[in-house]
Amino acid sequence: MASSPHGPDRPASPLGAQPRREGAARADAVVRGASAGSGAAALLTAAPLRDRPGALLSGDCDLDSRQVLTAALGVVTRIPGPVVHLDLSAVAFLDAAAVAALVRASATFSAQGRRLLLHHPPYSLRKVVEMFPDECAALEVAA
Repeated sequence: MASSPHGPDRPASPLGAQPRREGAARADAVVRGASAGSGAAALLTAAPLRDRPGALLSGDCDLDSRQVLTAALGVVTRIPGPVVHLDLSAVAFLDAAAVAALVRASATFSAQGRRLLLHHPPYSLRKVVEMFPDECAALEVAA
């Protein structure tokens, strides 16, 4: 189990946003934390995409990683641009609360006249959307 300076049961603090030196106006941060569940530590990370504005999430999004997901989505909502991409190809699982956090982030983008575009959603996200289509209507998935 990975521990943080805040104790073994709390995720590591997010690293601060650092602007890219290439002149691109994007948030450039890595957010990571370890889950506190039993067994091997499942790490949730968010790293900036290099080819477009957005982030790559990696790991599981569940109760143990909820604070890390919230911090990562906070960084993502500060990325400038009309469309921000969230690559979920390295996410194995999202629980219903994680999907709700994505819906809230998408609503934040919509309120700003922008779009949050999800790429490669895992099966668990698709199943939650099937069960709650009205609640998840704000989510936009790339074709």
